[in-house]
Amino acid sequence: MPPQRGFVHGAMLLAGAAMVAKLLGSVYTIVLQNVIGDAGMGLFQMAYPIYATLLAIATAGFPVAISKLVSEQLAMGEEAGIRQTLWLASWMLTAAGGISFAILFFGADQWARVAGDARAAWAIRAIAPALLMVPVMSALRGYFQGFQWMVPTAASQVIEQLVRVVTILVLAVWLMRMGYGEAAAAAGAAFGAVTGAFAGLVLLGYYWVAHHPAPASGVRKGRAGWGRTGRRLLYYAFPISLGALVVPLMNNVDVVTVVNLLKQAGESQAQATAEFGLLAGRAFKLMMLPTTLASGIGIAVMPAVSEAFTLGFRRLMEDRVDQAIRLTVLLSLPAAVGLMLLAAPVDVALFKDTAGTTAIRAMACATVFASVQTTLAAVLQGAGWVYLPVIHLVVGSVFKVAGNLLWVPEHGIQGAAWATVLGYAVAAVLNAWAVRRHLGVRWDWRNWGLRPGMATLVMGGIVFAMSRQWAIWGGWELPRTAVAAAVAVMVGVGLALYTVALAAAGALSRSELEAIPTVGPRVAAWFERLGLLRM
Repeated sequence: MPPQRGFVHGAMLLAGAAMVAKLLGSVYTIVLQNVIGDAGMGLFQMAYPIYATLLAIATAGFPVAISKLVSEQLAMGEEAGIRQTLWLASWMLTAAGGISFAILFFGADQWARVAGDARAAWAIRAIAPALLMVPVMSALRGYFQGFQWMVPTAASQVIEQLVRVVTILVLAVWLMRMGYGEAAAAAGAAFGAVTGAFAGLVLLGYYWVAHHPAPASGVRKGRAGWGRTGRRLLYYAFPISLGALVVPLMNNVDVVTVVNLLKQAGESQAQATAEFGLLAGRAFKLMMLPTTLASGIGIAVMPAVSEAFTLGFRRLMEDRVDQAIRLTVLLSLPAAVGLMLLAAPVDVALFKDTAGTTAIRAMACATVFASVQTTLAAVLQGAGWVYLPVIHLVVGSVFKVAGNLLWVPEHGIQGAAWATVLGYAVAAVLNAWAVRRHLGVRWDWRNWGLRPGMATLVMGGIVFAMSRQWAIWGGWELPRTAVAAAVAVMVGVGLALYTVALAAAGALSRSELEAIPTVGPRVAAWFERLGLLRM
């Protein structure tokens, strides 16, 4: 297996892959929304949360559990247990995936009625076969991650999303042109999850054959009982599964409640479904872009923290926790502020009009909380506190449900967006309290909050000034392509200024910049010549 390149390199590699995958997702979202409309997007989005929920049940937390267990077994020299972990998990995931496929495919009509629109059944059936492949793919990813080798996960994420996007666009456009209607087009788009999963699985199979990871030299061989390996796997998988299940459940709160609450408030079926399309297809999609970066950091930090905790290297564990939290805030804070400031032009550039702007602005506030709680949950579970993040997410989900019931009838989808902010904020605060109490990690407010906040303030001021000047110059009267170009320029300028401001504030070190894949060493050398880097 290729040598490890450090936690930060792995985290940035996964974050970069997540960024590419999400940018590809933004491409299909733009085109798909234009092809099938907000109502079609609503049908399309009704299938995914249900699929994600059953996927969380099917995988049962095994990918992350495999990663954690393999990293511990490597640290303790349990070679036999490493191989048994993968094979045992693969068989269990295959069985669970088959059961989940049957539940989703044959119960599609019932799921669609629960979501509030019977036409969603086509999309639900179309996405169901992915449950036969994604669990096995997840097991292989977890195995590679246990060796802290993140290249297979990153590469498979990109190829999976690329094939998925191509399938979505081709089938949606073709079905609409053939006159099959928005429900059939939404089903064709949902089928992209199947083709994407197949492509990702093939690529992981290549990595398995070409770079079959084996324990490093010096790792002792021995006999590890299948029962002991299975018990340890289930011990880690069950609480992680519950945590993974709660996240799509928070989205399912919107699936189950928003359309029905809007109809109770007097909106028609078509209007309520279109409003849900604005919330799920616009605001939630944009909010998930930076949150996915935090997921990459969490994937990388769990085996890193688990290894340090298992070996008793407290200082190393604290350093990795510090790096994970700082990276999360450094990525999510400017993304949230930028999305709030540019919500209107981004809405126009991506979705033709400003119908979802208020919901996008509100949902942007959830970005930081969702990202921080994701990273802190990985830290806690890596250190052995596997149930606490689950409990905290459940508490956050209760607040989310209460927020929807209180605010959606009066404020519509904007109320649902603010309820999402509330739910993730509660979970993030509880996770932060648990990390401080149980791991004794010292809170470095200067590096975690003050320095990123100062850099974000500089970036936000410039971006706000640019957006106001653009509006004064008649930016709203420009064609949509010109609006998209203006948004790209403002985002690019903001990102460059933010990076320079971070370096000037002492929030970045040379080693951290050099850990960025491909471009990191060159950027570090340039900043060092300007005298902006700390060692």
